Amino acid sequence: MTTFFHHISLLTRYKEENLQFYTATLGLRFVKNTVNQDNHRMLHYYYGDYDGSPGTVVTFFVVPLLGHRYDNEHYLAEIGLNIPQNSLDYWQQRLTEKQVLFEKQGRSLVFYDPDQVKLTLTETDLPPLAAQRVVHNEIPSQYQLLGLRFTSFHVPEPAKTSAFFQEFLGWETTGQKIKASDYEYLNLYQTDSTEKSRMGRGSIDHIAFAVKDDAALDALYQKAVLQHWQIEKIISRGYFKSLYIREPGGNRVEFATLGPGFTIDEDLAHLGESFALPPFLADQRAEIEKNIYEEM
Repeated sequence: MTTFFHHISLLTRYKEENLQFYTATLGLRFVKNTVNQDNHRMLHYYYGDYDGSPGTVVTFFVVPLLGHRYDNEHYLAEIGLNIPQNSLDYWQQRLTEKQVLFEKQGRSLVFYDPDQVKLTLTETDLPPLAAQRVVHNEIPSQYQLLGLRFTSFHVPEPAKTSAFFQEFLGWETTGQKIKASDYEYLNLYQTDSTEKSRMGRGSIDHIAFAVKDDAALDALYQKAVLQHWQIEKIISRGYFKSLYIREPGGNRVEFATLGPGFTIDEDLAHLGESFALPPFLADQRAEIEKNIYEEM
C-alpha cells in the first residue's frame, strides 16, 4: 500500500454549510460533486488536495432532513488530519478568524464542523504539499492540510476488531492503537452501551484504506472469503474499485484502489465544477438529476 488511508465518508444534512466549511475554512478542494451510487437520490461530495489524492479525501453523503446521530454500541468517530511543520500558529489564527471554537492540545487543535464531527489538526515534522497537489485558494501552500491522520473505532470488544486487522491485514495493535506510520493510525476504544447506534448528522459511514490496484484488491477479496469475514460487496465505483467488509465490531471498512481517479469524467482543472457521473451512470443522468433529494 502506497498510503494507509484512501478516504473517509460521513453524512451531512446541509450541503452549503458543509461545502463552505471544508473548502472556505479548511481549504480543501471540492474535487467531485456526484451521486451516492447506492442511493441515486443522495448527493455525494468529495473534498481533497488538488487532484483528490488517496489519503487526502473526505467525502459526505448529503441527506436532507437527516436527524441526530446516536453513537452507542458501535461507531466510528473523529477525523484526524496532518498539517505541515511550523503551521500550527497559522491554523490557530485562521480558526479564530473564521470564528471556529477550538482547544489547543500540545501540537494539535481540536474543533467541530457544522454537523458536530470532531476534527483534530496535528502539526507534524512533514514538509508542505508538493506543488502539483496544492489547492488554488487563499491558504498559503506551506500551511495546507496534508491528509488523513487517524480515526477511531468504538466497539464492544476491541480484541475482536484488533484480531480482524491482525489476521486479515497483518496490522498489529499496540495498546489501543494500530499504527501504520508516525503519521497514520487507528484508535480502538471499548464502548459501554448496549443500545443500538443510529446514523445521523456527522456519522462516519466508513473508513477506506488504500490498495494498489485491482489485482491486489481481488486477492484481498479472496483472502476475506477464505477467512470468512463479513463481506458486503466488491464493486467498481468508477473512480476506484472497492471491497466493503463489516469488521467484527460492526463498523464498515472499505478497501479502495488508488486509481483510476477523479479525472475519468472531468478534466483535472475543472474537478467539482459540475454534477459528474462516472461513465457507467452517464446514460441515467436525466433520471438521476430529476430524483435528487431536494434541500430542506
